[in-house]
Amino acid sequence: MGRAFARDGHEVASHHWRWIDYANVDERTERDHIRRSVDAIYSATGSAPVGWYAGRASARTRRLAFEVGGFRYDSDAYNDDLPYWVDVAGIPRLIIPYAFDSNEFKFSLSPGFASAEDFESYLRRAFDFLYQEGGDRPKMMSIGLHCRVSGRPGRASALGNFLRYVSGCDDVWVCRRDEIAAHWAAQFPASPRP
Repeated sequence: MGRAFARDGHEVASHHWRWIDYANVDERTERDHIRRSVDAIYSATGSAPVGWYAGRASARTRRLAFEVGGFRYDSDAYNDDLPYWVDVAGIPRLIIPYAFDSNEFKFSLSPGFASAEDFESYLRRAFDFLYQEGGDRPKMMSIGLHCRVSGRPGRASALGNFLRYVSGCDDVWVCRRDEIAAHWAAQFPASPRP
């Protein structure tokens, strides 16, 4: 199935090797878990991941992820609507922020999305706001999707409706994070160090 996802053009990502809080995990174990995650994705898809999102990161996760995985970007940030560069161990690294509010995992939380219509309405409102703001400056909207959540029959239509809505708007690019990373690095490269 992983190879089919990759073949169909999806970017496969990881939430780390285990869904635990890595703040209290020693560095050796966390490094090993990052390596295992990369190896598992490679084994399942035929290619290594190009980005990282731990979700429950430690203070050293970003450094370890770039050291072990050689990633193009990291998404363990929730603070902006655009990518940006940070210094990680003396090297500029690209951060592509993630978002919790437009993530369909909220179907599993209370209060969260009660129906597919709630999710679709929220996505449209967020998109419309960013689209209006984007008239004179770029914006990015992150939508978190998990096949076990939005792939359910009663929810999939909401995403389809939203994507049809967005495709009717001018100057919108629906893309994967690896494509954002490539675009951002080409158009807005890291500033040279003094």
